[in-house]
Amino acid sequence: MKKIILLCLSLLSLSPSVFAVQVGVSIAQMDDVFLSRLRGYIIERAKTHPDLKLQFEDAQGAVDKQLSQVQSFINGKVDVIIVNPVDTQGTKNITEAARKAKIPLIYLNRMPSDSTMGNGISYIGSDEIEAGRLQMQYLAEMVKDRKSVNVAIMKGLLSNDATRFRTQGAKEIIAKNPNMHVILEDTAKWMREDGMNLMNNWILSGDKIDILSSNADEMAIGAAMAIKSNGKSVGKDILIGGTDGGPNGLQAIKKGMLTVTVFQDAKSQAYGAVDMAEQAAKGEAIKDVNFIPFQLVTPQNYEKFMTP
Repeated sequence: MKKIILLCLSLLSLSPSVFAVQVGVSIAQMDDVFLSRLRGYIIERAKTHPDLKLQFEDAQGAVDKQLSQVQSFINGKVDVIIVNPVDTQGTKNITEAARKAKIPLIYLNRMPSDSTMGNGISYIGSDEIEAGRLQMQYLAEMVKDRKSVNVAIMKGLLSNDATRFRTQGAKEIIAKNPNMHVILEDTAKWMREDGMNLMNNWILSGDKIDILSSNADEMAIGAAMAIKSNGKSVGKDILIGGTDGGPNGLQAIKKGMLTVTVFQDAKSQAYGAVDMAEQAAKGEAIKDVNFIPFQLVTPQNYEKFMTP
């Protein structure tokens, strides 16, 4: 009896972290501006779940590295895995490994195109096609009275579903407007510097661009810098649409560097993923797919998206 009492007392004295829910988180590329914000919100939300213990890994843009990280999470017997995929067409092995280990897997922000949700696999993010539609519909309305409008599309990484679907959404709207034509499209890899270089090359090629549709704000801001350095004006000479609506994008709207952007709710995505991880660890049912709506951001309403 005395031994049992001592055992109970020793268990009570153990640190709460011994009983923590272990969550492995693999981020595609932590130096990406949007994904860095996403990581910050994950940490912020986890503070409201004292029993959660996070282990972050940076996949550094490498599919094999991310798969290895997931395998390490599994070997370490984590309770839940959150993955922001490097390549949305390269997640099959990650999904299969998690299912085999019977560990709940939550894909965040980038929806896999080669993995079926359900049976322990979930997704939280946004409907990327809608981002392209919202952005281009706003721009199309601005040029509806022009006879001919040349559109250039600046893409993110070609391995990402966001790149494909945001572009698809934009092209759906362009197809409905006979006066609009896509004359240029290429990748700037989500990066500001690449966006600046690509836009500079396009301008120097001599092609007349009326609208630049960018898959992300960072590339759009880089493009705006190139437009200005070439003696042209955003709004007057070229309309620019971005996507993400983070602090940099909102400041760009305020300064007139962007014509429009689309707010992607990183906070709700990250908070939701953490909440889903907590629920999954407890064996509670969670949605297979959870879409967080995009919202249009214009010079008229950008202030409501800015945090104090």
